[in-house]
Amino acid sequence: MSVTAQAGTISFGPQSAKGVLPTQWFRHRATLVDLAVIDPTQEGAPEVGGIPVPSFPYKTGPMVAGGLTIQPRFEDTLGWLLHGLMGHVHTGEVPGGSDIYNHVFTMLPDGETFVPWMGFRKHIPRKDDVATTDLGEIYKDCKILGFNLTLPNDAPLAARVDVLGREFTLDADPTAWSYVNTFEHWESIPVACSVGGWLKIDNSELPVVAATVGFQNMPLDPRQEKIFGDPYLEDITIIQRRMTYDMTVKWNNPQLYSAVLTGAIDGTTWSPHPKTASLEIKAVSSVDMPDETEPYSLIIKADEVMMNQVGGITLAGNQAVMMRFSGVALEATNYASFTLRNKAEGYDWPTVGS
Repeated sequence: MSVTAQAGTISFGPQSAKGVLPTQWFRHRATLVDLAVIDPTQEGAPEVGGIPVPSFPYKTGPMVAGGLTIQPRFEDTLGWLLHGLMGHVHTGEVPGGSDIYNHVFTMLPDGETFVPWMGFRKHIPRKDDVATTDLGEIYKDCKILGFNLTLPNDAPLAARVDVLGREFTLDADPTAWSYVNTFEHWESIPVACSVGGWLKIDNSELPVVAATVGFQNMPLDPRQEKIFGDPYLEDITIIQRRMTYDMTVKWNNPQLYSAVLTGAIDGTTWSPHPKTASLEIKAVSSVDMPDETEPYSLIIKADEVMMNQVGGITLAGNQAVMMRFSGVALEATNYASFTLRNKAEGYDWPTVGS
């Protein structure tokens, strides 16, 4: 019979240093987990002698790659992924005597390429009640390379988290694993139609039909990370970081379109000056936080993004008129930030010896 994935588990935790597994593991529900061991076996070059067929195989060394797709919960554990993505967090309690906190995740000041080490674990479930068919994979020395959020107009938001790691071990008894948390409930999942969510360009809310926003940590080519005599990556070096977005907007008036083409909302001729603007996105849960009168929320900000018109304005029978824009965030005082608002007290990364 087939083994179904429902009983599987993905978990993650902060590492105090390279080579040190997490002491705390947090689990989160996922719709897809393809984080896995990558172990290529190659075919050797053709040789003279013998018969004309492949003559030997070799391995190039393993790594951990892939990721997870989640319907993110804003209640708590998402903050560890955001900290692992960005590298720095500032937590402040919301004034007024409540126990609500704003956690602002940004790049580390004066350490813009810093991305902390994380560990991940995947529990592959058993066949029926045969305990010996459980298998656990433990991934050490990982870094988050991407966090891409899909914002539909009539469904829950989805997030894709991409990961690259150095080492792995197999565990034949993952049922003995322990976790800091229980699975978070559905109430803190952001839903597109929840009142209070919006997407703004230059502080003006737009009628967005669909959008994506993502942050990428781009690594050095793994072939440049390997050294002679060692099968594992020596390091995972981040060489560039970037926020990207893509959005489809209902056509209400020509002002934004004109501004991108001509540089002015009432312009008539092409301008060589690219249009840039601030970007702000807010997503909220459909249910208020316990004992509070506001929902969980996540606000994504960039001080300046490039506005690139994707295609022209299409007129089609029985279809609405739409505009599509995409671009990247540009260097600015606040290049990019993720503000998670919930009742968790903080996401302090452990240090060596803690």
